[in-house]
Amino acid sequence: MRRLLLRLLPARAAAQITAIVIGSLVLANLVTIAVLLVLLPPELKRVPNLPYVTELVAIARTIEAAPTPAAKAAIVDAALASHPRLSRLPPDLPPSTRAPAWPDRQMLDNLRERFGAETQVLMLDGAPGQGGPPPFGLRFADGSGLMMAPEARTPPPRGQAFIFYLAVMIALLVSLVGLLSLWAARAVASPLSRLAEAVDRFDPDRDTIVAPEQGPIEVKRLAGAFGSMAARIRRLIDDRTRMLAAVSHDLRTPITRLRLRADEIADERQRRAIVSDLALMERMVGGALSYLRDGRASGSMAATDMPALLQTICDDFADLGHIVVYEGPMRASAVCDADQMTRAVTNLVDNAIKFGGRAVVKLDDTDAVAMVIEVEDDGPGIAPDEREKVFAPFYRSDLARTLKEGSGFGLGLSIVRAIAEAHRGNLTLADREGGGLRVRIVWPRRL
Repeated sequence: MRRLLLRLLPARAAAQITAIVIGSLVLANLVTIAVLLVLLPPELKRVPNLPYVTELVAIARTIEAAPTPAAKAAIVDAALASHPRLSRLPPDLPPSTRAPAWPDRQMLDNLRERFGAETQVLMLDGAPGQGGPPPFGLRFADGSGLMMAPEARTPPPRGQAFIFYLAVMIALLVSLVGLLSLWAARAVASPLSRLAEAVDRFDPDRDTIVAPEQGPIEVKRLAGAFGSMAARIRRLIDDRTRMLAAVSHDLRTPITRLRLRADEIADERQRRAIVSDLALMERMVGGALSYLRDGRASGSMAATDMPALLQTICDDFADLGHIVVYEGPMRASAVCDADQMTRAVTNLVDNAIKFGGRAVVKLDDTDAVAMVIEVEDDGPGIAPDEREKVFAPFYRSDLARTLKEGSGFGLGLSIVRAIAEAHRGNLTLADREGGGLRVRIVWPRRL
């Protein structure tokens, strides 16, 4: 039952609170009605006499209290003159034959209890087409009597008109309660939404999660807890980066000493092998330092001429004899760290040349919100089941998986993704039409 109720609730917190408030209101009214019908004493359940019945009772009591028949006749004449709905009860007028409704039956019982057996209480038929409560009459012990008709009332709507009025009233009530509930719910849920957006945009290098100024104290405490956690994450990343950078930097000194000692080896073949291994180690250390250094927000974000940046990268590779083509607009601006973005695109172009032989760098600025850079090659591509793995540091998807001259260490795409995320963007891999790989960097134009 609990799972069913949870499934019926809407997804958003504000809508859930609104539904709970409306449901609670309806349930509370149903419970109140049930309590009134079951637990109230019988005397409180009785329907009170309507005003015209009360007037008839008052006149009858006054007549009964008159000392002489003449006084009674005078009181009757005065009452008939002052009450246009009061009339004499004909001696042969029979009571109504229709079954009385529950309120009418309650009033009959009340009147009979008041007057006892000496006075006959009659429920009469109303005028044709007259709605509302019926007339009531009293026949006294001497055979005379009085009858009182109710005030004329506007008949209630019937049929489709009644359904329409009822639907309008229910719709207005639900709308009013729903709007008030939604307003109250949004006052609680809005700070949570803003906090969730701040957590989604959190960057350990720049951001600090600030507690919302409005909202319940629990939301402010939650934001404070997220802020403390973010500070711990930032310290953890900084400590890890400093430690690994120090280790990688310190390794260069023994590598240099080993290179100098390798020159003293007489065996030429052994010396070349050792020097080659030391060069490989030096490249690995350089790659690790680059991975730790790049991809971190440097704070030097500025509006950059993207076509000029990309064309410069393409020209640099073309000067080395590689086939690298730029396709895109000649003028387009976006906010980015030019050095980091240059490093990211250079890594992608280097991979494209390494595995495909040629590269095409495309710039798409048709989106007013985001900037898109694509690097395509005509190489073998990357299998779909390995596209997420290649972003892991030191993971290499080449078949040989051996460290050799000119091969990478599995840090290129890791660095590019780190740079994209530092720009609040993302990096995706896809198949290129006609074969090859398409790498796509997307980030907001304005950070």
